[in-house]
Amino acid sequence: MTVGKRLKEERKRLRLTQQEMADACGISKWAQLYFEKDQNMPGGAYLLAAHARGVDIMYVLLEQRTELDPSEATLVAAFRAASPEVRTAMLSNLGSARGSAESVAPVVTFNDDSHVSQMLNTTGAIDQRYMQINVGGRKKKKS
Repeated sequence: MTVGKRLKEERKRLRLTQQEMADACGISKWAQLYFEKDQNMPGGAYLLAAHARGVDIMYVLLEQRTELDPSEATLVAAFRAASPEVRTAMLSNLGSARGSAESVAPVVTFNDDSHVSQMLNTTGAIDQRYMQINVGGRKKKKS
């Protein structure tokens, strides 16, 4: 999606006409039309005025929303107010909610050939449904 299309989407989200948006940002209706058709790119002064009117400028320029929805804002506020222990528990629970195979799949590193070990630091159950152990390979037949 282009900058102009996102700008138009934001204007419609705010329930403004092109003329109302243009007036709020100090430009002509035609300039607003050209921005929305991607014939011109809005400048800094326009973007600051649009932001003051409620336009999500990060979304318009980068297609990334900056504002959190109410449930996200509640979660962030609770996380910030929590003790370090509660924060750790929250992050642990969020990690396990992603999927057991994804969240607890350990990475094994081999340092040398004589000593192989693996250490898991987890408090929950480990899902081993997708575990594979491969030792060596098939030897080629001599011809």
